[in-house]
Amino acid sequence: MVVSFDRVAEIYDETRGFPVFVMEKIVETLMDELEGYVNILDVGVGTARFSKPLQNRGYYVVGIDVSLKMLRKAFERGMHIRITM
Repeated sequence: MVVSFDRVAEIYDETRGFPVFVMEKIVETLMDELEGYVNILDVGVGTARFSKPLQNRGYYVVGIDVSLKMLRKAFERGMHIRITM
């Protein structure tokens, strides 16, 4: 079963956000876990709320998602997007 988040893409981040200090801690924890790695595959990247901060810190992030609207949000956030079908 595939669940598409197209219908909530416009409000997804606003309804699932974290305070800035929590998000910073999440990203720091991810970076600790990813120590020694440069390439990341984010399956279900959505709006890239976790991938974009990692990309900003030098990781090469490839994200995939079934929702084109969520990928559009990731693009608006600054992720490099290539859509293939």
